Amino acid sequence: MPRGPGEEADNDRRIQANAIHQLWYNQHRVALGRSINRVVETLKGLQEMNATWPATYPSVQRAEAAQPLRQEQRPSIVHTNTTRPTSSGGSEPRPGLMKRAQTSIGEHQTEAESSKAAEQKPKEEPRLMTPQIAQEFSILKLDLKLGALHQTELVHSLEKGSIASLLDGKISSSIKHLLSLRERIEDTSSKVLVTGDLNAGKSTFCNALLRRKILPEDQQPCTSIFCEVLDARENGGIEEVHAIHKDVVYNRHDESTYDVFTLADLEKLVTTNEKYTQCKVYVKDVRSIDESLLNNGVVDISIIDAPGLNSDTTKTTAVFARQEEIDVVVFVVSAANHFTLTAREFIWAAAAEKAYIFIVVNGYDNIRDKERCQKMILEQVQGLSPRTFKESSELVHFVSSNAIPTGPPPPGGNGGGGSGSSSGGGGDGPDGDSDPKGKGKEKEKIRDFENLEQSLRRFVLEKRARSKLAPAKTYLLNVLGDVSALATVNQEVAQSELDRVTKELNDLEPLIEASQKARAEVSDDIDRTIETTCKDIYDHTRSTLNHAIAQAADDDLGVPYPGLLNAFQYAEDIKEAILSQISASVTACEEHARRKTVEGVSSIKQLGLLHLGDEYTDLSFRPDVMFRRKRDVLARQIEVETELWDFFDWSTIMQRQEKLAGTGMALTVATAVGGRMVGGFGWVDGALGAVKVVGNNNLRKLIIPGVIATAVAATYYLLLQIPHSLPHRLTTKISTQLTAIDYVHSNSDRISSSVRKVLRFPADNLRVGLQRSVEQLGTKREETKKIRMESEVARKYFGNLVNETGRIRNTVEGVDLEGPAPGVAAAYDY
Repeated sequence: MPRGPGEEADNDRRIQANAIHQLWYNQHRVALGRSINRVVETLKGLQEMNATWPATYPSVQRAEAAQPLRQEQRPSIVHTNTTRPTSSGGSEPRPGLMKRAQTSIGEHQTEAESSKAAEQKPKEEPRLMTPQIAQEFSILKLDLKLGALHQTELVHSLEKGSIASLLDGKISSSIKHLLSLRERIEDTSSKVLVTGDLNAGKSTFCNALLRRKILPEDQQPCTSIFCEVLDARENGGIEEVHAIHKDVVYNRHDESTYDVFTLADLEKLVTTNEKYTQCKVYVKDVRSIDESLLNNGVVDISIIDAPGLNSDTTKTTAVFARQEEIDVVVFVVSAANHFTLTAREFIWAAAAEKAYIFIVVNGYDNIRDKERCQKMILEQVQGLSPRTFKESSELVHFVSSNAIPTGPPPPGGNGGGGSGSSSGGGGDGPDGDSDPKGKGKEKEKIRDFENLEQSLRRFVLEKRARSKLAPAKTYLLNVLGDVSALATVNQEVAQSELDRVTKELNDLEPLIEASQKARAEVSDDIDRTIETTCKDIYDHTRSTLNHAIAQAADDDLGVPYPGLLNAFQYAEDIKEAILSQISASVTACEEHARRKTVEGVSSIKQLGLLHLGDEYTDLSFRPDVMFRRKRDVLARQIEVETELWDFFDWSTIMQRQEKLAGTGMALTVATAVGGRMVGGFGWVDGALGAVKVVGNNNLRKLIIPGVIATAVAATYYLLLQIPHSLPHRLTTKISTQLTAIDYVHSNSDRISSSVRKVLRFPADNLRVGLQRSVEQLGTKREETKKIRMESEVARKYFGNLVNETGRIRNTVEGVDLEGPAPGVAAAYDY
């Protein structure tokens, strides 16, 4: 049928609009792809820095009072979990995930707490964050659970290296996900995940979209694996099921990766599955490209029917929703049950990158108070996904999938019958139905479902910027917000560390100089103390021993004289007494040296305590251990033989005679003076008179007896002088031998050397302590310099990282996926 001029012009404008829209889409796709590349490089750099300077994960200081809920709505793309509903204050708080305050565009400044404001708040410990700032973390959040510990307390209890390792794993997974996002936005095909709670009617909804009974339906949960429905044209136009083996990457051209089944076998596969992980269902959609979702003539689309959410598959479905192949999540909700806790947890987990979720409220025809049902579900949607609530007219639909007429089931299949299949539908009933009210309701149900289909087509096809690019943008903003918050915290930590180590270095320099100076001064003091002490001991010992040796004979040796018959034994006893007396002097000198040593050790200890304090190691000093060696070993080696002449010491006798002579002379002088005074020379006359009386002959006879008497008297006198002469003779001989062997010097040197050796121990210990103190301070200075250098590098890096993430963030926020396409293409956007 020929077209009119108006239709031709409208067709040309539509073609032009499609071209412009594609260029607009490609421009945003390229911009996001470049941003992904920049963010991946940034995260890799963060990993490298985290390996050399472990990043600090901010700990959270719990607030005692509950924080007020946010009242403002955000004007652009944000997390679906960043806003709480204003009208449902009694709803459950979101478990586990954090609220982002930095992913929105143009958000009020009072909603996010600046780092400067955080610094002005009192902190219980360094590097704490308030819960509002901590909730910014979503992608890089360390989600740990152990016992009764709160997650933030558990993270804070870990070592810094462990936290850095966990953070590295998060960064690696984020890089992997970004690469997957890049592949997704570059892929021309789109995948729609249909999920929801058990018995929500997911398979019924998919069959209604296909207008065929392909997926099995039942009142009981029957879908246990993922079933991906694709256009049969991708399989050479053949309708069949490819059941993918576990732990195998699917390849349609490699039949070893899957088993082939007919469509009639699908129900058995999904209900009693044990060996397959997923089914690829290739079907034909004979509807026109304007009506069909699979065969739309624009992009290749597949519909994935997921198992119902429960405790076993929640994590699997959430992970599947975050994979790169999922572009749109269609969440099917039972109109009777609303959003369960499992459903909310899934939506929160999937919202890390998807700001928009297509919500289908199924079984709406069974609800009597439909207005109340819509109000309650929309309130829940507002709390779960504010962006979805904002677009609720396009993204939230209340339908009855079982009212949609569908084709017959595959040959050999029973088609199911229970939970909303075409058995209850009204569109293909007999013409004889005469209930006009019932027909009106059925038409209304079909019209609502057709509106849903058109909205889903627009969202998937015409609004690919939302369905395909918005998740990438949302995830980029989330990652950049996390990295920016982490970089801000670590920049402050690095600056704080830099200030701390700089102050430490400034404090260390004078300590090192003082320690080096003290080491030199104390060393000199110790040497001076040791030398002075040893010299005093040497001089004292030498003078004491010399005096003891010289005066040994004059002292009372305590040896009685036994008589002439035991004179030689007396001589031996005298020798032993002299040597013992000298040994006693040596002992006295050693005792004096011991006292001086105690004083020296105490003096050195005081120096150690003065300069080292508690770091001084006090050695155990036992003065009684000194000089345990035989002190008179040298004296005992002296062999002095007693000779006959040793008993007669003429020098001693002469000294005694001189003393006596002195006394006699004094008497003679006195007598002479007295005689002169009395009678002059009368005694001479008396002497001459006596000679005359005796006579010369008698005088000559008296000479010999006189001589003998004199000799006897002299001998007797000499024998009487043995106790006085012998000690002197033996002392002289012993002194001569001691002088020959340098006994005094040897003992003086021995005692002083022993003292020096003993004093060297605490002296060396003190020197070692001072040297160790200097070395420790030097080592600490080097380590502090190293930390300062690392902190300086980290401060610059994280400062640059904050700036870099800001620039990338501005670029990503500049990708306006909400606005209309430019030019004539804007007229064809809804």
